[in-house]
Amino acid sequence: DPKSEGYLLPQLLHWISLHFKDCEDGARSVLSQSSDSPEDHVLYWDTLLDFVLQGRMDQARNLLKLHTDFNTDMFASMDQLLRKMPLPSNTVSCGDFLIKWKNWQMEVVSRVQAGEFAVYPQLNNIAEILAGSEEALDGMANKCKTWYQWMVYRLLYTNPCVATYDLGVYAQQAIDRFGGLDTLTSLDSVLLGLTELDLPQVVKELCMTLDGLWFPAHLLDILCHANSLNPNKNVIPNIAGLREYLLLEYATSLMSHNSLWQAGVIYFDQCPVQGRQRLEALLERVALTSNYKANKVIHIAKERGLHSVVASTCKVMGMKALAGNDTGSAMTWALRSGDAKFTTFLADRLLAEYTQSGRFSSTDLLDNLGASIIVSERLTFLGKYREFSRMREEGDNTGAADLLHSLLWSRLAPKYFWITLL
Repeated sequence: DPKSEGYLLPQLLHWISLHFKDCEDGARSVLSQSSDSPEDHVLYWDTLLDFVLQGRMDQARNLLKLHTDFNTDMFASMDQLLRKMPLPSNTVSCGDFLIKWKNWQMEVVSRVQAGEFAVYPQLNNIAEILAGSEEALDGMANKCKTWYQWMVYRLLYTNPCVATYDLGVYAQQAIDRFGGLDTLTSLDSVLLGLTELDLPQVVKELCMTLDGLWFPAHLLDILCHANSLNPNKNVIPNIAGLREYLLLEYATSLMSHNSLWQAGVIYFDQCPVQGRQRLEALLERVALTSNYKANKVIHIAKERGLHSVVASTCKVMGMKALAGNDTGSAMTWALRSGDAKFTTFLADRLLAEYTQSGRFSSTDLLDNLGASIIVSERLTFLGKYREFSRMREEGDNTGAADLLHSLLWSRLAPKYFWITLL
């Protein structure tokens, strides 16, 4: 969070406490024994030290009070130092906190130099850590499982007001202490990129390590929407372009899935530069296995003004219906597409069927063409001739004669139908 750079450490300490819980396990083990001397437990001092390193002073003091010598001056002195240790807080400015911190640490140093803890090496070691001794903190590296665990412990007692832009320096120092860059795992590389504010490296590592793009795509999208990446600070060049690229690739993978393809549409909607073009291309490739799916594609395309997708989908479904000798359904799809050539072809098919059988198929469709009758001249003729045929069937000979006369003068009839018309 760029708004809380001076108070980064509490977040880091909380993060470490969630992932490294040896001190909690150790405390439970110490408390579970029935001995009158808890300090004799093999994990007592290690657990106490872990609590101190994580800045969890209340737990450290509770464990310290279990020691049989707690009433002695040196233990009372240590308890006082742990109780008085200031911690960063949003209620105190960084400047005021640093004044309190330095005064407290000077008090720790003076007590160590006075030899208050010399009798107890364990207490003296804790005091050295509280004093920010680099030698004592360097020795704690052997207790830590990872470089970032040690980095946070070290920052707590050397630079508790560390700023975000300085974190990369301390991360590099910690990595060097743990064997250098050659020893890094994929997770280590991601964390290093985060500390150095190198988001392209973070995204690259996530894409290379994880099975899919779900996490990197959503992570970057959330950061952008939360305004956590300020372009004025040059955190990452072309942040919008990288975000869109990841969303496009993730959406493309969804579109290839039989049941998740509709979810991919939502992601394309969030890509202002290439989303529409990519969606248009992929919708045309959706396998139209049923009328329901075809209607879904058409609905999605119409909502976004993708008229070419609507036309192509209707034509594909029309050709499928035609292949099944269902000329009526094919005409329905052709009319939805508004394709004049395809409509003309199908009208010719229906007229040819009429010349052979003497009756129309798909009469319901032809009787309710409405405004669609003007899609093509051949369809106009077909609709009007069907109207003429219906008038004859209903006994309206006068109206039928007038309509036939109109059809003859309009010359809309195809040549192959002239004999039938006459």
